[in-house]
Amino acid sequence: MERILARRQFMRVLTATGLSAAFAGSLLDRALAAHGGPSDADILQLALTAEYLAVDAYTKSLFGGFQGLVKDYLEAALTQEEAHVKALRDTLSALGVKPVEKPSFVYPVEFLPRNQLAILRLLNALEDAFVGAYLGALPLIQSKDVLKAAGAILGNEAAHRATVRASRILLGDQELPGPRSPADRAFEVAITPEEAQKAVSGFIRK
Repeated sequence: MERILARRQFMRVLTATGLSAAFAGSLLDRALAAHGGPSDADILQLALTAEYLAVDAYTKSLFGGFQGLVKDYLEAALTQEEAHVKALRDTLSALGVKPVEKPSFVYPVEFLPRNQLAILRLLNALEDAFVGAYLGALPLIQSKDVLKAAGAILGNEAAHRATVRASRILLGDQELPGPRSPADRAFEVAITPEEAQKAVSGFIRK
């Protein structure tokens, strides 16, 4: 029963990184077989996949013709996501593990000036998934150093989500869920597999 519950909990993290449910299940089976449960290295590899997606999405968002504060935010977020990638790759290398390579990504929106609100909604959905994925991973991490690093990245992703919400408000997005405030909740929550799949499934090119 403990093994089944651990599998269900970790699947939240797997699907939140943008992996399909089928591929996530296969990867998790190999991890469980090798370690008896997901190791810190497994979690770091999955976090790295998510950060690759973040870097790719923010890089493409710069083609959206944003100006002023929104452009400044996107550029700053990209720099921070790149720092996450470097930190995760360095940590894996220090553990003697080869970092997973960046996959190719596909998106349901064209990164063009006419789609600015759609781009921001996409980034919002991704940040929701990243925050939930890191939060869901925290109880599974064994190393205190890795736990601190994951918590630090979680806080930064939550700040990104708040800022992209502020950008949607600045651009007059009437489809913004919740209060018209960058901080839309009092407590962060781990995402469910269904919510993770809705937010990020299908972004990895098969």
